[in-house]
Amino acid sequence: MRRAAFLLFWLFAMGLCAQPDTATDSSQVPNSANGWYLSPHGTIRILVIFAEVDYDKDPAKDPQPKGAPHWPKGQLPTWKDELFDPFPTDKPKGEVTRYYRDVSLGRFTVLGDYINRLVTIRESEQDRMGDWSAMAWEGANKFGELITAHGLSVADFDQWTDGGKPGMPKINLPDDLPSYDHVMVIVRNSHVLTHGQGSTDAGSAGLLYGHPSDTQSRFGAKNGLPFGILKHEFNHLLLGGNNFHSGGGNAPIFTGYFIPVQGGWSLMGAANSSLLTCSGWDRDRMGWQPPGSRYRIRARNLDGAEVNADIDPLAGDTGLYVLRDFVSTGDALRIRMPFIPADEHPQWLWLENHQGTARNSSPTDQFQYQYMSCVKPAVPGIYAQMQVDKDRRTGRDIYGGHADYLRPVLANGNYDWRLRGDTITFKCLWPGPTEPFLSKPAWSNPLTGTQEQEFPLFDKNGDGKLTRKEAIVPRVGIWNGRMVDDGGYMGSSRHAFTPQGNHRIAMGTNPSSANMLTLAANMNKEVNKAKNPDNRTVYLNGISVELQEQRANGDMVVRVRSGDTHLAEDVRWCADSIVLPALGGYRGTALTLAPGKTLLIDRSATPTRLGEQGGNGAGAWFSPATRFTVAAGALVVLERKAELRLLNNSVMHLMPGSELQLDPRAKLDIRPGCKVVLHGNAQLNAPERLLGKLRKKGRLVQAGE
Repeated sequence: MRRAAFLLFWLFAMGLCAQPDTATDSSQVPNSANGWYLSPHGTIRILVIFAEVDYDKDPAKDPQPKGAPHWPKGQLPTWKDELFDPFPTDKPKGEVTRYYRDVSLGRFTVLGDYINRLVTIRESEQDRMGDWSAMAWEGANKFGELITAHGLSVADFDQWTDGGKPGMPKINLPDDLPSYDHVMVIVRNSHVLTHGQGSTDAGSAGLLYGHPSDTQSRFGAKNGLPFGILKHEFNHLLLGGNNFHSGGGNAPIFTGYFIPVQGGWSLMGAANSSLLTCSGWDRDRMGWQPPGSRYRIRARNLDGAEVNADIDPLAGDTGLYVLRDFVSTGDALRIRMPFIPADEHPQWLWLENHQGTARNSSPTDQFQYQYMSCVKPAVPGIYAQMQVDKDRRTGRDIYGGHADYLRPVLANGNYDWRLRGDTITFKCLWPGPTEPFLSKPAWSNPLTGTQEQEFPLFDKNGDGKLTRKEAIVPRVGIWNGRMVDDGGYMGSSRHAFTPQGNHRIAMGTNPSSANMLTLAANMNKEVNKAKNPDNRTVYLNGISVELQEQRANGDMVVRVRSGDTHLAEDVRWCADSIVLPALGGYRGTALTLAPGKTLLIDRSATPTRLGEQGGNGAGAWFSPATRFTVAAGALVVLERKAELRLLNNSVMHLMPGSELQLDPRAKLDIRPGCKVVLHGNAQLNAPERLLGKLRKKGRLVQAGE
């Protein structure tokens, strides 16, 4: 019998979509649009087996001995006809069939039918309760012949030739000897596969009515229709292995590009997803474009014409872009992060206009739990994520890289959080114990702070080392003294950029338009030890994105600029390394701090490393002191009553040819342990009295002295 060449992990529910593409010979060169083991284009039909376990040896193992209203004992589930449409239709009713029509923009049709009898797996007949597919197939074979709810034959489940290789074209013809394209086992009361657990693999679990399968999956459905784990596991076969976990579908054991496990949304989203739909990255990866599209990633101009939306603002890609509803049109905007060295991970900021279920009728363009009254539902707006690496779609190693390559960029920003130190019972979603965290405006940290759709780490045992076992699920936050218990880690209306709320991402806003620090990490290890290709420097870029208008039909008008270097709000910057290039923006400056505003260069209280980086008298830092470098030729201006303050051992380097100008009434506050270092002919133009005091205290020094 054919068995899996690989086995994808069991996902625990309570754990934690340039210029037009050039032609590529996809018959010879791997292409992600061809899919991993299954094609993400055309039509496939899945055979479903519903099963239950008779624990006749050890009844105590049965997690649901009396069944449940959604799936009574000894019967098929009440939602058996809600999974798939058995035949193509313009208006699919099956949840999974509708999902794939929506995310693929009609390019991929997933149909299905089920064996019309419940399979019983008797514990006493099994040597080991382990291979759930094989046990269910064995039980189904006892029925003698395949009889589905809609009278389909084995041939109806064989549309594709077995043996498709990763990234290579799949043959849309049946096998010489019939083979099911995919067989899916769903178990009511497995003590192992409880709700939200499952796996998938290529190959067969033996013979089912005399025929093998090309691919297979199995999972539990204790609490209801297992939509989340079902799509997650099936999407593996389209996208790739465990290193493609993202959007709320990753787990602590797998290496990701960031220290915390991420939430968000994607095809690989699952238990911890916010939105239930796909991402722009997914559609780009799968080649799911609207018919007649000219560009990989596309938006509209003010005249309604399609324009390239894969842009580089510093190369001149600026102006007004119209983003229509993402789910129904595929519009998105992707902005390349400049200045990142070639030997580090490239990054892109994705912007998507999600109008939500009420406006676009897509059942999955909503937060996973927004049907609960305590959750603030998704509102029409711009939803943003940062992509790290994972942009190679053709050629070798297109299935490499790490998980969590998408990080949510939330409109309510990034902050340093602290644990309050106690445990309380949270009420939203499902009651249980949690550790509340504290956050307030003074702890704003747009460059390296944490955000609500990730699972931050704290050194709970005080051993100077962080592991993902010390992560918290941010269920309850004390925001500036006000307790918030609304399941925000799985999505909240405050996360969307809207014309009426936070409508701008820029150099001086929270969140920032800059690239992010990355640190490839798993449960307790820094894979690259904070060296390249990890991104260990934040490059300020002067790019701004402003949501200017939401039209009556839901279209969003977005203005993209470069050279937006005027900081009109107070801002706090923390990172291992921050570089301000010679941007030549507002009045020719790389940075102008507006009158009366304060720029703090501080140390991140959010971890940027897994190991202790020194103490602060009250505990450990898990970030080095900030090094802020003003690059050669860059001009920084502090206007009237503006203040630049260095805290917590931060060091500011003015490189040769750079200049820091202070208005006579501006302030430069360099705290003990901090300093400004002048390199070569760098200039600090400030009252001589101030400069003299700083030199005397050793807080203003010339490099080499």
